[in-house]
Amino acid sequence: DEKFGEARFKLAEAYARVNDLRNAYREYIRAADLLPNDITAQVRAGTMLLLARQFEDARARADKAIAIDPKNVDAQVLRANALAGLKDLDGAVREIEEAIQLDPKQAGSYANLGALELARGNREEAESAFRKAVETDPSSVNAHLALANYLWSSGRQGEAEASLKQALSLEPKNALANRALATFYMASNRAAEAETYFKALADNSGADIGPKITLGDYYLAVNKTSDAARVFEGAAATQDGFGPAKTRLAAIRFSNNQKKEAYATIDEVLGKNPKDPNALMMKARFLTSDQKLEDALDQARAAAAADPNSAGAHYLVGTLLAAQNQNDEATKAFQEVLKLNPRAVPAQIQLSRLSLQRGDVADSAKLAQEALAAQPNNPVAQLILARALIARGELNRAESEMQAMLSRYPNAAPVHSQLGTLQVAKGEFAKARASFDKALQLDPNSFEGLAGLVTLDMAAGKVAEARARVTGQLARNPNNASLLILAARVAAGARDLTAAEQHLRKAIEVEPNDLRAYGMLGQLYLVQQKLDPAVAEFEAIAKRQPNSVSAHTMVAMIKQAQGKADEARQRYEQIVQLDPRAAVASNNLAWMYAESGGNLDVALQLANVAKEQLPESPEVADTVGWVYFKKGMFPQAISSFELAVEKDPRNPEYHFRLGQAAVKSGDWERARRALQEALKLRPDFAGAGEAKKLLSQIGG
Repeated sequence: DEKFGEARFKLAEAYARVNDLRNAYREYIRAADLLPNDITAQVRAGTMLLLARQFEDARARADKAIAIDPKNVDAQVLRANALAGLKDLDGAVREIEEAIQLDPKQAGSYANLGALELARGNREEAESAFRKAVETDPSSVNAHLALANYLWSSGRQGEAEASLKQALSLEPKNALANRALATFYMASNRAAEAETYFKALADNSGADIGPKITLGDYYLAVNKTSDAARVFEGAAATQDGFGPAKTRLAAIRFSNNQKKEAYATIDEVLGKNPKDPNALMMKARFLTSDQKLEDALDQARAAAAADPNSAGAHYLVGTLLAAQNQNDEATKAFQEVLKLNPRAVPAQIQLSRLSLQRGDVADSAKLAQEALAAQPNNPVAQLILARALIARGELNRAESEMQAMLSRYPNAAPVHSQLGTLQVAKGEFAKARASFDKALQLDPNSFEGLAGLVTLDMAAGKVAEARARVTGQLARNPNNASLLILAARVAAGARDLTAAEQHLRKAIEVEPNDLRAYGMLGQLYLVQQKLDPAVAEFEAIAKRQPNSVSAHTMVAMIKQAQGKADEARQRYEQIVQLDPRAAVASNNLAWMYAESGGNLDVALQLANVAKEQLPESPEVADTVGWVYFKKGMFPQAISSFELAVEKDPRNPEYHFRLGQAAVKSGDWERARRALQEALKLRPDFAGAGEAKKLLSQIGG
């Protein structure tokens, strides 16, 4: 009987109990349609509509229930939540708890989750409805909790706290009231006050192990490790508590540098349940700490597969993909986090950073601003926003952001180094030097501070000072590829080409996919007319180490520099067969295909492989843009060329190709600016004649 409403309702309840919300949603709606006079069915259907953010439909269900019984508190609360655009308190607390777990250091900022959902504009009507629910039944815990949720989301923390305490006074053992107060204090940077409520949850939980685990997590968060271990040891002795408690005990052992015991403990959990998502995530974190990123990613993906609704698992997948420069896949993972939990500010920040890396400055700024709306003082989001503003040329606004950060974080090296970058953009070189100096004083390993000072030294002709700075850093960090490349640039500036070559060889050994080191080394060989001896040397290395991508790549690049295009192309093709993720070979082969009229679809695929590996590389952005240009996809070409220009604004070739693409798109103003800039940078660059011709055609 498809129209048996009671059966539909019980089916919906069963789906809800197993957390199958999609099917529960469908069946609650059907049940409510079949049972128009059943208040519970209408309220349940309205609650599901509320969670789906269908606020008008949720309000309509509430109105139906109120028409049946004007004094029904649950119906009034549903109507109020629909007017405010809020989720129920349980869902809101769960999201905040999860967001805090993703980034515990920013817990205090979650007190500012106000106005997150109050975009509907019915604030006065919503508050009136919440208060009416309390007036209707002053003894209703749910009514007081709903009002507290509204007040909290409105940024009225004092009133929210009072309402939460009023709810708890009515029912001191109420689990949601205790949990909400505990979360409220954690989110308000008042962690000590949360202990009472976490303990009450644990003491009143009976056979439910969850609140005891939560109490242990609280002790971990406030650095009471021995108390946490005591709670977890007790929980681990129960059947339901074994997995979650043992997983946390493994984490404690790992943090105490008892790695062997930690791995044994986590493997014990996975031996009993290979699909335990929390244990899989914990093992992934151990492997990440031990720099075994591929293995860690496998574990994180297994966790996300085991629990597709875990925002934490998807976030971990995203961070591991980003660490390996698989940025497109990382973006998808972080977007999935926000689908599951729109309040996950760390995911917004990660997406903002990735957008900035691929040159989408507008999207980066938008995401950073969204993160700051939820956490107004988040320093990472502010730094990313400042970088995006500098990239957009909004220097005054960027300075305002940086000064605000400086007042809050006067002893943070990244703030001073970013301020130095801004000052360089404004031409305030003396101030920039002071800022970079301060960054290095605060953090002797600040690469941004060092690179800023070295750039200023070289520009001022202070080569010896620049070299001394880099040499000192290299002594502390001999295997840092970026530092080795910086050292090579300084050595080349000092005309010590032997030292420059040594630094670049070491950089390639440390990071075989770094296009910068290959390009610089090739230029050194070209300047010194050492191409043939260099080929012989790298061929010998490749013979001894047939799988050495770096040796094969160096041979191909030198042959390309010698004009032996066919030999170079064949070698690049061998390299990408050897390693499909070989970024340098993929980039160069993509360029050769585009230039020679080869398969442009294959060229684009290769260029995107390189882009995944080297998202910061202007050379790769230039290659991607050139392939799009050859395919006639001019808007996409413009976007890629703009990224290349942003990363290396002193390269006239990048401006020239941007101008070419803009001409093809009919954007003559952009074309004029780009072509004129190319000629201004170097009037005799290879494409100067064509640039002048294009300018004459568009009236530049």
